[in-house]
Amino acid sequence: MKRVGDIVVIIFVACLMTPFMHGGSLLAMAEDDPRLTAERAIAAARRNAKPGSSFTVLREIVANADTRRIGDQALEQAREHKIELYENGLLTNILKSGGFLLAETDPRMNSVIALHLVSLEAKGAVKDAQTECHGVVKLADAGELVKDTAELVEKLYSTPSTEEFSLESRFYGGSFPDGDQFPDDLFAIPDFLRKPGANPNEVREASALYWGYLFWTARYALSMPAFSANPAAAESAAEKKRDTLKAEFLKSNNMAPNFNLDLDNIQNERQLQELIEFLTKLDGFLEDALKKEADLTVVKSNLSILTIPLGVDVDPSQEGQYVSSSPPKSLFVWHRLATGGFAIKEITWDW
Repeated sequence: MKRVGDIVVIIFVACLMTPFMHGGSLLAMAEDDPRLTAERAIAAARRNAKPGSSFTVLREIVANADTRRIGDQALEQAREHKIELYENGLLTNILKSGGFLLAETDPRMNSVIALHLVSLEAKGAVKDAQTECHGVVKLADAGELVKDTAELVEKLYSTPSTEEFSLESRFYGGSFPDGDQFPDDLFAIPDFLRKPGANPNEVREASALYWGYLFWTARYALSMPAFSANPAAAESAAEKKRDTLKAEFLKSNNMAPNFNLDLDNIQNERQLQELIEFLTKLDGFLEDALKKEADLTVVKSNLSILTIPLGVDVDPSQEGQYVSSSPPKSLFVWHRLATGGFAIKEITWDW
């Protein structure tokens, strides 16, 4: 995982994006016209671009009454609870004003130099969050990676914990990654589940259910209006909620309150089947709670800002592999298929 870790560091450092000051004419435009158009977004990005660069709109993010309301709620709760804003309010800005994801390209090579996520700050100033591209990524590939990343993120957060097994076919080779090769990857099958004689389908099912249990906190965090203000704080609160619900589940099933999900102790097929049965019930209990409590408008709005890729890069360790990232700190490694397009190979999720 050292290679993926190095890429995470590169992208995370590159994503420490700071607001840029603009000249009086641009500020005057902000006062006269509060809307963010593609022309204004490109003009703002060009101030931070390399000379001679071209720009292409990869995606327009449109704000509406619901997203603006939820953005306002996020800021209000952040002030009330003294929560530090993620990237100086980048995600709340997107909810409130929308934005544009732009590709800055070298017209001679038609390759991507950087991605620019352009939005409006609270007082109307244009903010350009720029992420440099590492390696040679053609514009067409960048567009496809942006689309694939958005679709995968939406699928990840929309799939119930009890149905995570359905995601396996989306991975390169049609199977989840091996835990011995990618131990920290989302949906990696733990090596200690692969006991001699174990049913491979049951091993994959147990692994998917367990990852569904772990990933539930990230999905529950989307139901919180304050999510866009600080995703890490929202997930921390979601972890406490999961622990509370788990305690309720154990009590209602007459199980010890200190019951521990220890996959290391699975020694035979019967124990593996018991684990699958337990996780299926627990995941179902958590899903029922999420459905009862979640405001779908809040979830949909918060999910929309996670589907915006912040960067695309070439994976220097293996030919034909690319890396994309999405907020807050999710990393996706893609493998180019011989038939065209890309398949997801690795996912690291660290808020």
